[in-house]
Amino acid sequence: MRHRLLALVLVAGCSPTTFAFTPSNPKGVVSLPENCPVEVVTSVPPEKNYEDLGTLDFYNGTEPKNLDDFKKAVKKQVCDAGGDAVIAIANDKGQYTKGTVIHYLGEMAKPVKPITDLPATQNQDTEKPPGS
Repeated sequence: MRHRLLALVLVAGCSPTTFAFTPSNPKGVVSLPENCPVEVVTSVPPEKNYEDLGTLDFYNGTEPKNLDDFKKAVKKQVCDAGGDAVIAIANDKGQYTKGTVIHYLGEMAKPVKPITDLPATQNQDTEKPPGS
């Protein structure tokens, strides 16, 4: 019995780090290839426009203590969810146990130029076309 318990403890300690994905987008997911590029951020720059695809919650294994380990643990799930990036969220022990999968929507609309920057208006053409 003692050997079985020891074997169970060793196997449990070697399990890969996994996260549970919960989609938040009612449109569903469009998976990307397994080797898709994934960006790991701790906050999204204000100039990036994105949509939230879902959340990742630590499920099993060893909690990642740095962003590289977090990326290794969630990259496939982020690609499967159609994400371009994941916002990594650390707990009070500095372990990355949560994440938000996001998809970038492209550049945000640029502000409209003020009237002073617009070209001068063209004068009205009073000449009539031939034959009118």
